[in-house]
Amino acid sequence: MSKRPSIRTFFFCIMVFLCSGTLSASEPEKANSLEQQVAGLWLYTGLITSSGKDLPLNGIFLFKDGAFLQYADYKGEPIKDQGAMAHAGSYTIGKEFVHLAAEQTISTAPTKSPALISRGRTEHALAVKRSGNELTLVFSEGTGTIQIFELVGPGNGEIYNLENGTLALVDDYFILVSDNENGVDTGYGSYHRENDTITLNVTRWTQANESAAGNLYDISLKGTFDGQSLTLENGKSFQVTH
Repeated sequence: MSKRPSIRTFFFCIMVFLCSGTLSASEPEKANSLEQQVAGLWLYTGLITSSGKDLPLNGIFLFKDGAFLQYADYKGEPIKDQGAMAHAGSYTIGKEFVHLAAEQTISTAPTKSPALISRGRTEHALAVKRSGNELTLVFSEGTGTIQIFELVGPGNGEIYNLENGTLALVDDYFILVSDNENGVDTGYGSYHRENDTITLNVTRWTQANESAAGNLYDISLKGTFDGQSLTLENGKSFQVTH
């Protein structure tokens, strides 16, 4: 006669089954948690190089629905001569890192030659640490820099793909990253929009080509935006593709 399994054995098997199910679900849960940690609009509070040097800067970073935009310039005087950087592209959530695929990678240095370097597509893996409204990103490949942010908002609003870049209007902020054969326009600040009339209250705005670069700051640019084209009073125009 075969021996029936004991009650203890039966419950042991049930526990193994339940725990196995929990473990198999942990990776999606972890990924969701990582997405929740980075999603939103963030302002820079610090940048630390891999050598431990603190580089104060102004800037902004948006993670929204698989798309990201970033702009920053270094603090210093005169402001017009400070270097800046901007990126725009997509991101995905991995097991351990947030992976960025930047379609535009821009850096400017007004006092150097060339004044503009546009590297096109680059990829980065970011380790993430979130504590309340503070976010820390560690670039795990390449530079190894540590970037620190404070939360502005959840990123409510729209991202528009442009012919040569990306425009975000979220949480009453704008971020623009635009790069073509004639040069770069990129920056951020707050905005006010009423029907098709828009005012960009610029915190920082960088204009550059290979021979010259400079930063505008604390100015207002008036223009129109109908969802298809952003046209500013300074003659700049940016076309939405979809």
